[in-house]
Amino acid sequence: MKILKTLSVSFLLGMTTLNSTVFANNTVVSVNFSEIPVKTVCIKHAAASNADNFFAQATFLSFEVYKPGSKEDLANIISSLKKASGVESVTEGKLNGDYQAITITLKSAKNKAWFASEFKKAGLNTVRINNNPIVEVDKM
Repeated sequence: MKILKTLSVSFLLGMTTLNSTVFANNTVVSVNFSEIPVKTVCIKHAAASNADNFFAQATFLSFEVYKPGSKEDLANIISSLKKASGVESVTEGKLNGDYQAITITLKSAKNKAWFASEFKKAGLNTVRINNNPIVEVDKM
């Protein structure tokens, strides 16, 4: 008799669990995990949603480079950016995990094409602005 009670309670609990999973509201979440390319410029600024206006008005740009490489690679990136005409200063910021902060101060505002060409010369081939998809610097 005790075995029969145990089996009936087990059966009852099993059926309630089965019913709750059948009637549960399943939501599908699609997550795209893609690796960020090395030496990607990451710009986080509220005004950067319109890239044309943002770069045309910027005389001070703070951005991060994802996995810039060794210290020599970072020094090459900074020296290349310093050599550009119209650049007042380039400052290396803090390293935050895989992201190296860099700040550029310009003598006068430049356009988006100027930034794209200088990033390309420095070996920075891809850019991510805010949470937008990663694109090549020529297509930003």
